Amino acid sequence: MFGNYLKMAWKVLRRRKFFTFVSLFGIGFTLTALMIVVAIVDHQLAPSYPETLLDRMLVLDRMELRGDRSIWSSGPGYKFVDTYGRDLPGVERMSICSRTSEGISFKEGRKLTFQLRFTDADYWRIMQFVFLEGASFTAEDDRKASQVAVISDSTRKRFFGDEQGLGKMVELDGDEYQVVGVVRDVPYFRQTAAADIWLPLHTVPQEGFFESIIGGAQVIYLVEPGVDRRQVQAAFRERLTRVEFPDPERYHTMSGLPMTKLEALSAHVLDLDRGETAPRRLVLLAALAALAFMALPAINLININLSRIYERSGEIGVRKAFGAATPDLVLQFVVENVVLCLIGGAIGLFGAFVLLKIAVLFPQTPFMTFDLNWRIFAAGLGLATVFGLLSGVWPAWKMSRQQPVNALKGGAS
Repeated sequence: MFGNYLKMAWKVLRRRKFFTFVSLFGIGFTLTALMIVVAIVDHQLAPSYPETLLDRMLVLDRMELRGDRSIWSSGPGYKFVDTYGRDLPGVERMSICSRTSEGISFKEGRKLTFQLRFTDADYWRIMQFVFLEGASFTAEDDRKASQVAVISDSTRKRFFGDEQGLGKMVELDGDEYQVVGVVRDVPYFRQTAAADIWLPLHTVPQEGFFESIIGGAQVIYLVEPGVDRRQVQAAFRERLTRVEFPDPERYHTMSGLPMTKLEALSAHVLDLDRGETAPRRLVLLAALAALAFMALPAINLININLSRIYERSGEIGVRKAFGAATPDLVLQFVVENVVLCLIGGAIGLFGAFVLLKIAVLFPQTPFMTFDLNWRIFAAGLGLATVFGLLSGVWPAWKMSRQQPVNALKGGAS
């Protein structure tokens, strides 16, 4: 029976080509927009190069000091992390790095600017970079503050053109660094990994960087496989109760939390206090926003479906006269509409694929790659199905309630 419904759906779509075109255009446009949003969110939140272990990573990049009269928000300070943030239970590895900062170089009279990130050696064990030349600097390089650097492939081209970069010297802010590794370029959205040049942490030029409890650092925790991240977060909260403040009369409370990317995004979007997260609330709001975005085209499609189904009143009357039950008629029309929306969903996926491939060509999206992976495909399939149900159930139920006599006369009850 279901196979017959599919055959009938295909024949109905071919019968009224104008209605089919209008419907597919509206569905395809709506789902293209939604798929682009899903692809961007997936690109930012899902594991991908070089954050392939993202599902086990917690990042601490915002802390807050509070006093009776003062509030200070920034990244965690190196001294705080070194004293209270190490050896958390359930953590396999921890890395301290800086946020990106601008570095300047000159080549043949031209000023070149680069994004610099200072890291320790464990950073390279958490991030899964692809090295095109050489390797990362070592813990010994960091301890000695050696003048060495890892650069991205695009940075190598800016400095040396088509030549290899390994072993060559690069000048940054008046200092020279020897290139020990060249890595594949990192997309901008990978905020804990993206940079042009990576330098040993102990070469940070910022005065007081290693003596502050709050400052410009970032911390990356790699949780052991199978460990609940909430255990690590609870242990971190307990450590905050032990903090000894250098000026307790001014600041006496410290808050913050290592978070997943989704938790950090929820805290930012919902403007939560430091250390608070609401990922489920954010997902719920995103789902409601998607449904609201689909509401208007769904209403338009309902009207088109009603017009299309009214033309089939005679068919409905005959089927009801021969004993067709209301659920059977509803199922038939819903299947027809879901088939229509799935075709529109395929158009939407193709449209999103084309537009995203065009988007990565713009300079505002450097090194980004948008792939329509299985997660995006599943989201597209789900959205198309929901769209089909939203726009198909009401017209199907309304027309299936017609009296056979009225339906055979071509009217509606």
